[in-house]
Amino acid sequence: MGPDNMSKASKVRKESAVMGTFGYMAPEYAIDGELTEKFDVFSFGVILLEVLFGRIACDSTVSENQQDILAWAKEFLREGTIYHVTDSYLKGRIAPECFKKYLEIACSCVHYKGNERPVVGEVEVTLELALELQEKADSELESINAHGECMYGEVSFPTSISYFPDRYSDSYRHLL
Repeated sequence: MGPDNMSKASKVRKESAVMGTFGYMAPEYAIDGELTEKFDVFSFGVILLEVLFGRIACDSTVSENQQDILAWAKEFLREGTIYHVTDSYLKGRIAPECFKKYLEIACSCVHYKGNERPVVGEVEVTLELALELQEKADSELESINAHGECMYGEVSFPTSISYFPDRYSDSYRHLL
């Protein structure tokens, strides 16, 4: 027994150079080369945000303070205007309850601390709940307006922004 018998799946130390795509790498891997069970959850969370906002994780075509999707989204969360930067295709089509649940799980996936991120199964269950919320809202809206398009109003809400780091440390930023 002891440390040698610990599950290798729970924590793996990589001896070679850190490799990966900037913007999708979990901070603990990019900084320390540490792979955990939550590494892929971080990457998936970034993808969830890309879908929600219709933009890529690292966009060098915009100003420096807007290049990283996490820093960019954090600013809109702080201002309470996150819905305004939602992909135009989704605006009006995503039910407020679904939007909130989707954003909640996406944000929890990209939590700076790996041990604070959900496990993959929790992500799956929460996304299924978001889908159920969307289907329920669509059904209710269709029953009111059977011949029209289902359109939802703006979503505004205060939310926690603690999921997003203020800035990646210098040791992470050097990977740019």
